[in-house]
Amino acid sequence: MDFLYDLCGKPFGWIMRLIYDWVDNYALAILLFTIITKLILFPISYKQQMNSAKMQRVNPKMEKLRQKYKNDAQKLQEEQMKLYQEENVNPGASCLPMFLQFFILFGILDVVYKPLSYILKMKDDLIAKAFEVVQNINPELAKQGTSLRQELAILSAHHQDSGAFDQVFAGTDFSSRIAEFYDKFSLFGINLGEIPSWHPDVWNAAAVGLFMIPIMSGVLQLVLTIYMQVVQKKRNPGMPGAGCMNIMLYIMPIFSVWFAFQVPAGVGFYWVCSSFFSLLQTIGLNMYFTKERIEKLCEKENKKMQKKYVNGKKSFMQRMLDQQQGLSEGQQKRERYAEETKDMSRSELSKYNQQVLKDARQRMAEKYGETYESDEGESSKK
Repeated sequence: MDFLYDLCGKPFGWIMRLIYDWVDNYALAILLFTIITKLILFPISYKQQMNSAKMQRVNPKMEKLRQKYKNDAQKLQEEQMKLYQEENVNPGASCLPMFLQFFILFGILDVVYKPLSYILKMKDDLIAKAFEVVQNINPELAKQGTSLRQELAILSAHHQDSGAFDQVFAGTDFSSRIAEFYDKFSLFGINLGEIPSWHPDVWNAAAVGLFMIPIMSGVLQLVLTIYMQVVQKKRNPGMPGAGCMNIMLYIMPIFSVWFAFQVPAGVGFYWVCSSFFSLLQTIGLNMYFTKERIEKLCEKENKKMQKKYVNGKKSFMQRMLDQQQGLSEGQQKRERYAEETKDMSRSELSKYNQQVLKDARQRMAEKYGETYESDEGESSKK
């Protein structure tokens, strides 16, 4: 797991360091980081939402296929793939943005957990030495400082007793750098390294602020979900509910709240920012993708795809369709083989299998222009 955090964290740590050096505040750096990642991922989000609009456009045709082939699941799947190919729709287009969001989330998690490494650029041996001080002055806090949380434990312990660190790091700028960064590692007085709690020791302003970060995250996720459902029903009033998909959409806000109570507030703050900008982006793109504009874009894309077909290039859906047809042909061959051999004896089945193998070898030889010699000495070459 540490390897995954490092893999995701290093590139984002470099970006966060550049932003932090510019704005000199960690919360503002997270806000700007969220905006930058949204801008970078906007082309993917644009294609995803356009694909979603095209899916809504073909839903009436899809419903007709479901009614026509409701008793033939295999044929229904084949016809659906053909329809997707004809309309240039990719039903799996939402997978990539979801994967990228989790990749970014792991990166942000690592950056928030390791501000001394990514923001202050401290070496591992220096951090290890500082954590030894934490173990001496606050064993309980050190127990919470797992490999991922050591740097946050150092920040907290230094804030509580900076003198203990001065004895170890005398003559260096360690304490001054830590103290200066601690003051900027906050949002309206909320330490972004702290984990929100349902039952804080004292309900002061900082505790209330920490508590509200997960709640705001869940609320924004819920608003985004409800908005998407309203738009979908408005565009497709006759479309049946998505069942499990709807359940998953409403589970996400709950998961968002739960997750934000398990991680430092900086991660929850990123999630709040990300959900807010995702909501604005979704509203804007839905206003942009009107029915008239979708029709024009689809017509333009279909012309491009026709040119590709002329040049022998296949789209993703065409490759999927070819694969599906190959699987279907394989299934038909297996069914035909079972039908032809069901009444054969063992010796007859053995001879039949030998003949099938011989025919297959001959076809392969003819296909690649090679000479094929059978057991009887016969040969063939295309």
